Amino acid sequence: MNRATNPEATIGICGAGIGGLVLALRLARLGFHPVLFEARSKEAALSEGEFLTLASNGMNGLRAVDCYEEVLRRGLETRAIELCNARGKRLALVDQSDHLAAFGTPSVTIRRGVLTGILIEKCQAEGITIQFGRRVTKVDNHAHAVALNFSEGTGLAVDLLVAADGLRSFVRTQIFPDYPLPQFTGLIGTGGIVDANIPDTDGVMRMTFGEKAFFGYIKTASHPVYWFDSFPADTPDAVRALEPAALAAHVRKMHADDPEPNRSILQAVGQIERSYPIFDMPQLPVWSTGRIVLLGDAAHAIGPHAGQGASMAIEDAVVLSSCLVATLDYGAAFARYEALRRPRIARVVKLTRQNASRKRKNSRLSLFLRDLLLPLLIPMTVRASRRLFAYRVDLDPLEANPSFECGRKDAA
Repeated sequence: MNRATNPEATIGICGAGIGGLVLALRLARLGFHPVLFEARSKEAALSEGEFLTLASNGMNGLRAVDCYEEVLRRGLETRAIELCNARGKRLALVDQSDHLAAFGTPSVTIRRGVLTGILIEKCQAEGITIQFGRRVTKVDNHAHAVALNFSEGTGLAVDLLVAADGLRSFVRTQIFPDYPLPQFTGLIGTGGIVDANIPDTDGVMRMTFGEKAFFGYIKTASHPVYWFDSFPADTPDAVRALEPAALAAHVRKMHADDPEPNRSILQAVGQIERSYPIFDMPQLPVWSTGRIVLLGDAAHAIGPHAGQGASMAIEDAVVLSSCLVATLDYGAAFARYEALRRPRIARVVKLTRQNASRKRKNSRLSLFLRDLLLPLLIPMTVRASRRLFAYRVDLDPLEANPSFECGRKDAA
């Protein structure tokens, strides 16, 4: 038997983000021996980022590792998305209240640290090894194993290695040194969670195409305000030098002409600890070589503009694990995983780029045209998004995304 796909094989996973953690849980349930390596401390992993939204396809993916119910309980249901122009006029309302009936689950907004904590606790409860503070410094892709060196402690050999170490994947640079680097999209994002005296949105994510920046927020009676924004910039370092208080003042200034309650929310924000330059990843020629395969942002960066980054990583994890258990040939498993995922990822990237382009408009003419055309374009975007949401990776991960190929009446 090929040792790499023997259920007793050790599969190393570099990166304990959402995709890596879901993959570890799924592999363990299928009988493999996953070992996670994470450069950050556990505390840093739990405090990384602010919040994210899992669409129905991502939420359903969590069913494959029995984390769905806990995430649903601790998140807040996102029932609709309202899009407004810089004067507060509604351009569109995207109703998502039927997602439970149509797709089996609502979309859920949750603190990133809470989601990460749920997955880490599940891994630990199931006896999965997570080594925090273990930064990989060298990767050797041998014929019979992958040898790893770390910044601290002794090295290790694993049968297979999954690079789930994000957009700036160290493993990817080691095995594919000639691959292109991530490209700055011209947008920088910030966000946070704050108590502000504003009305509840009752599950509606309200978004504003401001004259200088894009802003969104959601609030319920049991949760504070979850807010985010993105703004055009010439370089990814445009606001990096600003101290947290100065960055907050900069963001407030960009939204000074926004309708309420945007201004009130930002008045409650005294500091913004960091900004997030948004990068895109050019399409990579292949996702695997030898005994190493890429997953999530290491293979395909998904921007935040379609709310699918974490969901795509979850789907990747479920599909890759299913491919590995279905064959004794790890090379065939990697190839099948890539063939199944590439078409879907390409469609998500296309949708994400379309949404991002609408946030870069800043001339008077471009703002006027966007306000004029957006109500006409939104229905097409909604139909494309619903086809994304309809995919049930938890039910048949080895099926080629039928909802894209033929469409579903309940997702149209």
